Amino acid sequence: MIVHERGCPLYSVHWLRHAVAAAGMLTHENPDPAADRGNAEALTDAIARFAEQDDWETVTLKDIADHATLMNQGKFRNECTCGAFN
Repeated sequence: MIVHERGCPLYSVHWLRHAVAAAGMLTHENPDPAADRGNAEALTDAIARFAEQDDWETVTLKDIADHATLMNQGKFRNECTCGAFN
């Protein structure tokens, strides 16, 4: 797993904020067609995965974000400022 430094645009907290907002938009009666379903799905799938584990109460938001973030895919490599892809 690639771990970015806090100041890097690809640090998982930035993705988590975006994914939570996207998941929230999709819960509206008439969801915004531009809502980012991919990130919302990745987030909810990760939460479901961790919830099924016996030690689920030890899981942190950072664990979920680090597991689910789509930002560690190679297509975002140019946005990394901390050198985590090196």
